[in-house]
Amino acid sequence: MLLSAFHTAWIGSMLPAQQRFARALSRPRETQLAKLAAHLRAHEATAYGRAHGFESVLRAHDSLGAWQRRVPVARWGSIEPWIDRIAQGEPRVLTVEPPRCFERSGGSTSATKLLPITPRFLSEMGESTSSWLVDLHRRHPLIGKRSYWSISPVARAPQRTPGGIPIGMSDDAEYFGSIARDVIARSMAVPSHVASAPDVDTWRRETVRHLLSAGDLALISVWSPSFLTLLLEWTEANLDALLGTIPVRRAESIRRGLDREGRFVVEALWPELALISCWADGPARALLPALKCFVARTTLQPKGLLATEGVVSVPLGDRESAPIAITSHFLEWIDLDHPTRAPLLSDALRVGGTYSPLLTTGAGLARYHLADVVRVVGMERATPRVRFEGKLDRVSDVAGEKLHASFVERCVDDALRATVGDTRFVLLAPRARPAGYRLYVESDADEGLLSKLAHRLDRELAASHPYSYARDLGQLGPIDARRVARGEARYLDAMIARGQRAGDVKPSRLDAENGWDVIFGVPS
Repeated sequence: MLLSAFHTAWIGSMLPAQQRFARALSRPRETQLAKLAAHLRAHEATAYGRAHGFESVLRAHDSLGAWQRRVPVARWGSIEPWIDRIAQGEPRVLTVEPPRCFERSGGSTSATKLLPITPRFLSEMGESTSSWLVDLHRRHPLIGKRSYWSISPVARAPQRTPGGIPIGMSDDAEYFGSIARDVIARSMAVPSHVASAPDVDTWRRETVRHLLSAGDLALISVWSPSFLTLLLEWTEANLDALLGTIPVRRAESIRRGLDREGRFVVEALWPELALISCWADGPARALLPALKCFVARTTLQPKGLLATEGVVSVPLGDRESAPIAITSHFLEWIDLDHPTRAPLLSDALRVGGTYSPLLTTGAGLARYHLADVVRVVGMERATPRVRFEGKLDRVSDVAGEKLHASFVERCVDDALRATVGDTRFVLLAPRARPAGYRLYVESDADEGLLSKLAHRLDRELAASHPYSYARDLGQLGPIDARRVARGEARYLDAMIARGQRAGDVKPSRLDAENGWDVIFGVPS
């Protein structure tokens, strides 16, 4: 009863933000121009604001035009020196308010990017998460029930920047306001201190023990589907021993659930589970079949596009797209069909078009190119609904071919459909000798079909002139395929070894690094 009361009060506290978002969906341009003006006022006195004339932009008759003329599109290389100054302890560089902490980017191409997290930025994130959570609680019976929010092993000792600013948040709940954090802490099935386990084995065992003990678990929120799939696979393999570590009545309830369901599925473990929230777009789509093997009836909700740098879209309902987060940050969009034209505001996007977002946020990022690709698939009133398609900035270049991840992902999908169908895991990566690419595949298909898959992918990639040219010159040999076992688990281990947290690892069909033969244990 007490948890229900806390939940009800929490949802009530988020209603104003949800109502603002609901109203803004009908007037995206007006809402976004107001966000731009608010950003200019809040950041004109910073070093970055003075260097780029924020004050004059604010006074201009056409502030949007002046903004796009005066403020350059920022990529990591151009913004990193400013962030280094903040990390050294210099005040008022990108924001007037000091950062609460730094957070590591969860991107697969680099584990070393540090991004400042400020109170204003967290407030902006709250505008979106509030809309999501209110919608979630209206659609599903979650009040008074416990939840699992992604908690992955920290895998490193607590750190600070040279200026003494903490690096890293312990779990997703820290992105919410103080009331929300208190409620989430009370309803957590797995306490946040589990993230501080001394090793991955201890973390996994303690995570699963707490989850199995939570008979009233109603919500699971993770990032990659494979994160949950691997937890469930390990749970199934060790279930008898695990049931001996939880209360007897709870263990008996799980055994009855398994008898009722006839197989190991989440509904047998947690009969009140209403929803699983996870990535379901772009390369994550290929990871859903493995997770669905453990799910009989529970709703799977695709997450919107949310990055360490900011939020782009807000999941509403269970559709495979989400409206743009127009009440959070100021967003501009590069039209990928016309990349040299001035970026567009959200109201100007067309259904069917592909775009890449520029974020201007309360953390001080201004026109930061997130390098994600989204497709507009519909409308929510006057606001576009978008679906994540892939990355622009993950590139492999062995011999000048410059293969972009978003292109590779489309080619892999087409080649799979034409040959072996669904696979449990697939990754394309450079091969040293002879120079070229190797496709690592976890599938029951025979060797003949795997060879056809590799050949078909080679043809699909040849639609890119640089790749075709490198193949014609003999700089790249034909793609070959290698069968792997436990592909997703080994991929996850490799990403953790690169410095990423398990729960933040983003799925990809392309990796630009060598060394995967050793990781997957296949002959060269």
